[in-house]
Amino acid sequence: MTVFSFEFRQAIKSTLAWCFGLTLIVLIFMFFYPVYANDIDMMKPLFEKLPEIVLKSLGVNIETLFTALGFYTFILLYIQLITSIQAIMLGLGIVGKEVRLKMSDFILTKPMDRSTILIQKSLAVFAHIGITWTYLTVISYAMLQVVKTEALNNEAFALFVLSTLLLQILFAGLGILIAVSIRKLKSVVGVAMSVVFSLFVMNLMQAILDEAWLRYLSPFQWFDKTYIFYNTSYEWPMLATWAVVTIVSLAGAYVVFTRKDIHAV
Repeated sequence: MTVFSFEFRQAIKSTLAWCFGLTLIVLIFMFFYPVYANDIDMMKPLFEKLPEIVLKSLGVNIETLFTALGFYTFILLYIQLITSIQAIMLGLGIVGKEVRLKMSDFILTKPMDRSTILIQKSLAVFAHIGITWTYLTVISYAMLQVVKTEALNNEAFALFVLSTLLLQILFAGLGILIAVSIRKLKSVVGVAMSVVFSLFVMNLMQAILDEAWLRYLSPFQWFDKTYIFYNTSYEWPMLATWAVVTIVSLAGAYVVFTRKDIHAV
C-alpha cells in the first residue's frame, strides 16, 4: 500500500484544515440557535413574510426551522456544499496529480499495474472523506445535544449525516473520473468549483421553478431534507439515481485509466 500511504500523508494537513473550517461553521450557527429559538414569536412572522421562492432557494422550511434538528438541516445544505467541494478536490488532486505535474508516464514505471495504482489512490481519497465525515458527524451530534430544546430524532439525524457522506462519495467519484479522463489539469480548484457550483445552481433552479425533472440534475436535491425530516427515509428513485451515477463514475474511471494511452512529457 505504498501509493496509499504516500497520498494519505500528503493530504492529511489539508483534511485537518477542512475539519477546522467545518467546526467553525457548525459551532457558530448552532450556538446561535438558542437565541434564535427563544424569539420564535418574533422570528417566525418575519420568515412567513418572505416570498416562497426565497425560502425554497435558501433551503428554509418554516415548519421545521424552529427545532434544533430542523435548524441543523438548514445549515446542512451549505455544509454539504463545502464537503462536496472538498471531496471532488480530493479526487482531482490525488488521482490527477501526475496529470497536473506532467508525470503520468513516471507513475506507471512503478512495479505495480494501473488498476492497483488507481485503487490505492482512490482508497486514499475515501480515507480522507471518512475522516472528515466522522469528525463532522461527531461535532454536529455534540452541538445538537448542547442546544436542543426537544427530544432529538436520532434516526433522522443519522440519515441526514449519511446523506452528506453519500454526496461526498459521489463528488469524489466525479473528481476521479474527470482526473483520469482529461489530458491537462491546470487547476484543481477551478475544475472543482465549476462542477460543484454548476450542480448547486441546478439545485436553486429546481427550488425556484419547481420542476420535478430538474431534481435529477442536481445531487443536492437527491436527499430532500424536508422529506427525510417527516418520513425518516430516503426517496428510493433519488437514492437509485445516486447509486447509478456513483457506480458509473467509479467504473468509468477504472476503465478509462486502465486502457488509455499515457503520453510521455
